[in-house]
Amino acid sequence: MSPGSGGCILIDPAWDVDELEALADTLDHLGLTPVAGLSTHAHFDHLLWHPRFGDVPRYASSETVRRAAARRAELLDELGPWPDRLVPLVGRVEALPHGPVPWNGPRIEPIVHDAHVPGHTAFWLPGLRILLAGDMLSDVEAPLPEEGPDPLTAYGRGLDALAPYVATATWVVPGHGTPASGEVARARLRADRRAIEDLGAR
Repeated sequence: MSPGSGGCILIDPAWDVDELEALADTLDHLGLTPVAGLSTHAHFDHLLWHPRFGDVPRYASSETVRRAAARRAELLDELGPWPDRLVPLVGRVEALPHGPVPWNGPRIEPIVHDAHVPGHTAFWLPGLRILLAGDMLSDVEAPLPEEGPDPLTAYGRGLDALAPYVATATWVVPGHGTPASGEVARARLRADRRAIEDLGAR
């Protein structure tokens, strides 16, 4: 949210059509207008959009942009039945420029790594000490190292990349699950490290 301007950024907005509609209604009620969107990674449920959010830049890592284009047919198959008017908006993302996300609100710093899926991006708001973790550090989903030649090593490195932020975050917000803070968030990081180690030992 951009203080005083009524502008906001949407990150991985919703999943089902009715959720997208409800989110648009909520934004209208709050007097907020999206000025940009962010996608954390190239899975179908993180690449959605709605016309009521506006024709604004939708940013993602360069690898997410590449995968969204290369795997578009697969993404649409995974999405299942989807309104024709929303299909063109699926995965329509562009590469983040170097540095913080370009907008007039609180500073947002991308943290790109290859855990979960190559090009996965978390977002750090240093002024608020909030870590938006994407599909990681969840209390309802176990670590899912899905792709790549050495996915367990990549996942461990992704956790390493997030660790300094988890250590100081006021809130850690996963894409699936509930936000956590303090020792609860740090315990999730430790639990995910153990899960990856256990997978590697099998």
